[in-house]
Amino acid sequence: MFGVPKAMAEEQRDTLGMLTQSLAQLSEQLAASEAREVERLEIERERLALKRRWSVWEDKRVEMERARLEIEQQRAEDMWHLGMLVRAPFVQGSSTGSTRRELEAAKATDVEKGAEADNEDGMAEAEGEED
Repeated sequence: MFGVPKAMAEEQRDTLGMLTQSLAQLSEQLAASEAREVERLEIERERLALKRRWSVWEDKRVEMERARLEIEQQRAEDMWHLGMLVRAPFVQGSSTGSTRRELEAAKATDVEKGAEADNEDGMAEAEGEED
């Protein structure tokens, strides 16, 4: 008579042991899962920080490219204006209001006057040596 309850008690004890063992394993699995989740979140945080830095770098790169293009465009416009000034037949002198042709003629006259002055100096020196 007492054999049946003893068998039942042993069966319950075995079941309790298996449940205790399963609970311990579940606890270990939860701890490992939590550690993996923390690691995954840390990796995700680092990935987002890298993405943010890349975005800032890309914004700076675009800004620098825009500035470079503006400088190149301004330089091209300046070169075009300079080319137009060189090709223009009538360019006003800055202080006199004379045209380019008048300025060139005045320059040629100045060169001729300079050559004549050199000749006169040379003649005066030659006469001075003869005296």
